Amino acid sequence: MVLMSLFRGASIPNSWPAIFLKVHNTLVVADLHIGYESALRRKGLHLPQASYSYMKRALESMLRQTGAGSVVFLGDLKHEFGKPSPQEWVEVMDLLGWLTDAGVRVHVVRGNHDNFILAILSKFNVILHESHMVIGNIMLTHGNAFVEPAEGIRTIIIAHEHPAVASSDFAGARYKFKCFLVGEFEGRRIVVMPALSPLSSGVGINETPTEGLLSPYLRRSAVDSFTPFVVEENVGIFRFPAIGIMRQSASQNRVPQ
Repeated sequence: MVLMSLFRGASIPNSWPAIFLKVHNTLVVADLHIGYESALRRKGLHLPQASYSYMKRALESMLRQTGAGSVVFLGDLKHEFGKPSPQEWVEVMDLLGWLTDAGVRVHVVRGNHDNFILAILSKFNVILHESHMVIGNIMLTHGNAFVEPAEGIRTIIIAHEHPAVASSDFAGARYKFKCFLVGEFEGRRIVVMPALSPLSSGVGINETPTEGLLSPYLRRSAVDSFTPFVVEENVGIFRFPAIGIMRQSASQNRVPQ
């Protein structure tokens, strides 16, 4: 198993969009958005209902490789803002049943899409953390709303933003790559997680002005100083230049119209 360190005690396992906290034997994933296909179908866009099976296989692989005894879903486990759709009921129930039967402890940190999820979690005695969760000196919060870190917190891990870096090749074709972002927030380390969902390609952070970002943590940070770690399944993990350098490079290389 290949592990790339994000910070001491926290690694990216095998180019997956996940964090393994070794000392706490805990795997952290975010933004599964289970049920997204149903929401798209109601808008007239029909996609195969395949994202859940992909994410379940990914989790199975990560749990087998890391031996993690706990999983933290860092918000937006489901997609609908309202009551769970039939797809969400079936797939979230299957996921939690599979994990609890395997003896894996499950925690869910509420995301902005996780309304009415307690009805499902309570069937499996899964804890719902309303705003945040603390593991050692790490605070985990979804990132859609600001939570003041307590004294002693050294690292904040958030999700919500679905970070990616965008680039174009010489032929003008555009690409987007999911990434982690590592930077500083008011004297503490902050890590932004990419979405596990294969349907969430992400927001091109290097193309988005700070005021256009979703999370209050990022709007209050010097995002240009953040370092992206791109993850490509079955390809690898790549440390890119700081966001500000990527912005500057893109500006210099832009062809005049």
